[in-house]
Amino acid sequence: MNKFLSQIYRNNAYKATVLKIVSFILYAWNDALSKLLTTNSQMPLSAHSVIFYQYVFAACLLIPCYGTSFRKTQKTLIYPGYHLLRAILCTLGTVMLNQSFTVMPLSYAVGFNLLSPFITIVCAYLLFQEKLSLQKAVALLISIIAYLVLLDSRHYQQTTISLQQCLMPTIALLCFQANTLVTKKLTQEKETNINLTLFLCIAMPLLLLPFEGMQFEKLSQEQIIILLQMAINGTLAIMALHQAIACVELTFLLPFGFLKYSIVSFFGYLYFLEVPNSIHTIGISISMLALFYLNHQAKENKSQLNPLQSSKSI
Repeated sequence: MNKFLSQIYRNNAYKATVLKIVSFILYAWNDALSKLLTTNSQMPLSAHSVIFYQYVFAACLLIPCYGTSFRKTQKTLIYPGYHLLRAILCTLGTVMLNQSFTVMPLSYAVGFNLLSPFITIVCAYLLFQEKLSLQKAVALLISIIAYLVLLDSRHYQQTTISLQQCLMPTIALLCFQANTLVTKKLTQEKETNINLTLFLCIAMPLLLLPFEGMQFEKLSQEQIIILLQMAINGTLAIMALHQAIACVELTFLLPFGFLKYSIVSFFGYLYFLEVPNSIHTIGISISMLALFYLNHQAKENKSQLNPLQSSKSI
């Protein structure tokens, strides 16, 4: 067991994989808890209030650690403007996604997240001039078809969902993807994980403070316990994701996109007995097909490249 853990610690690919899966589980758990607070409570909280209190509690947990355990950590922020941009993107994306949980199943809202790998491909092509290969173009085409199927499946939900409501998780997805790109830039500049995490936990409640007004909602004991759990989950998930992004290239993490859908579907069924309808399942299956195709072609290209590299070295 120790040997296995040591291998994971030394190998960036293994480490990034484990950290990414851990972040998926914690984020999916928080998605379910957020929906519980906004829909199933006797005194439901608004989506922005859930996020506000979650990150206030998270900041309260992190600040003492920052002042003691991380005394030797570099505390000067690298590119403060990028940190502020990340906070704005995360705040918009998280509030919109949590708001969408109040009108649609968890798996439906998160299902749009499976399009994120292909948005990454487009951004890599436009921003970093990476080549758009044939397999990437085919995967992009498949992803567009999957998105249209997901949109069509809104008519087959128990409660019909409007197109405007479907745009909320879509816009949230774009915010999260932009945040990932900015985070990658900061990790390349050697920004510390604790700085990345703590700035988010402080800045997000400040950005949401005007929406809370002068009178804060009175929390019940049950709500406080759930929000504390969300604060712990969210902090660990953010730190795990930051470390995963720092360890490997962004494209390495693309094939793991479908895992979040599977995990959040489990929590949706566990907490709310939510089961995806057939049309939605078809849309998700098409998205997974595109992911599989992209990953399979990447492996084939790598295997073809290795013999060439070996012959050159000879």
